[in-house]
Amino acid sequence: MRNAKRYLLFVLVALVLITAAGCKKEGDVVDFSEVLRQKEEINVWLDDEGGEYAAELIKEFNKTPEGRNITVRYRHEGSVESRDRLKVVGPTGGGPDVFQFPHDHLAPAIMEDLVYALPASTRELVEQRAHPLGAQIAQVQYNETTKEYGHGSGAEVMLYAMPTSIESVGLYYNKKLIDEAQVPETMEDLIAKAQVWNAELANDGSGLTNAEKGWRYLTTSSHFADSYFMQGFYSSFGYRPFGPNLDNKNQVGFESTEIKNALAWFKDSLKPVVSGDSTDTKGYGTEFEAGNIPLIIAGPWNIEAYKSKTDVIDLGIAQMPTVGGNEVQTYAGAIMTAVYKYSKNRSAAVKFVEFMNSDIAMELLYKHKGKLPALKTELLSNIPGVTADELLMAMSKQLETSIPMPTIPEVQHYWGPAQKLIEDLWKGVDIATATKEAQESYEALSRLGQ
Repeated sequence: MRNAKRYLLFVLVALVLITAAGCKKEGDVVDFSEVLRQKEEINVWLDDEGGEYAAELIKEFNKTPEGRNITVRYRHEGSVESRDRLKVVGPTGGGPDVFQFPHDHLAPAIMEDLVYALPASTRELVEQRAHPLGAQIAQVQYNETTKEYGHGSGAEVMLYAMPTSIESVGLYYNKKLIDEAQVPETMEDLIAKAQVWNAELANDGSGLTNAEKGWRYLTTSSHFADSYFMQGFYSSFGYRPFGPNLDNKNQVGFESTEIKNALAWFKDSLKPVVSGDSTDTKGYGTEFEAGNIPLIIAGPWNIEAYKSKTDVIDLGIAQMPTVGGNEVQTYAGAIMTAVYKYSKNRSAAVKFVEFMNSDIAMELLYKHKGKLPALKTELLSNIPGVTADELLMAMSKQLETSIPMPTIPEVQHYWGPAQKLIEDLWKGVDIATATKEAQESYEALSRLGQ
């Protein structure tokens, strides 16, 4: 078999030489490098169940000088599940060369030895083109020797992934129930309008008020104890978990003055209009989808469902209202594309990851997924259709005041205590007690996680 392969290769080379000799003019130099170069092959995991996006993406990549000699094998793997999947199949050699995950998986993926630190040239590309928030999320400090993460690790800041799409929650509204001019720009105005709406009789002839029907003026697609959604309100009072740079594990701040002031506003101003006397923090997203609620705090992942309800929803997106004259700083999140640390084809994998930042790749992302490309705002005009998309551009504007969601490993110990903190507040637990318990719970979880 080996001899047969050698013979075939000899025949191929001979044919090339004969062809070249026939075509060659005197003085010409014939370059056989492209003919004889063996193609590299990489495996990529993309969150694309149908495969149409992946197929077109690979086709365009292979048209580029960097990608023409790289064969790309694609497999669908959900971005949320890919990290856990890779931990299982990676050690057996079944891992991909390239995979995707949400921003909050970055720190665990790095510490689980799954992510390759990208070269300086890729970092320069990101700094030139990527949305600043996405670039900030993707660059971290990690000391592989001491296993320390973030400030104090003594490590150089490195780029570990390519931000591909970027997102934030915002104030979504139903134009069938509220005109654009009536959408509140301040929470003070929103609360006043909510009090009127909530007290009005529902339009279904039940004799119940909108509040009694669960059709309150404002709701959330999650729940009111979800600190990812509530961070915007927290920020209006100056609270950021993990300090001003969102990366100090010793500054979670559950007992800070800022969070206590925010919680007092939650209790006295927000809760009465979104939950009333109920101790349940749940949101009523299904009622917004049914066309019964004017306003909802939601994210781009909800857009497809809302736009499909054309009989009851005419969708708009506004900026989050200010609180006490202070801007609301929502969390920015991103989908990341990274190279598996133990890829045997790192160079080719890096080329594919860099291609994901190109205009054509971002155009395909928007075309097939409807997502906002993680590019600098001034570059969005290069992507056909994006700047004309009112919904995405409203989110892009919201991102102007957003902050990156913390990605330090300890953030996994924040969400549970933060949720219980607001749940306790809704149940009437006093703020001092609730915040003390949240702080103690975070510290206990952090010790267990060490």
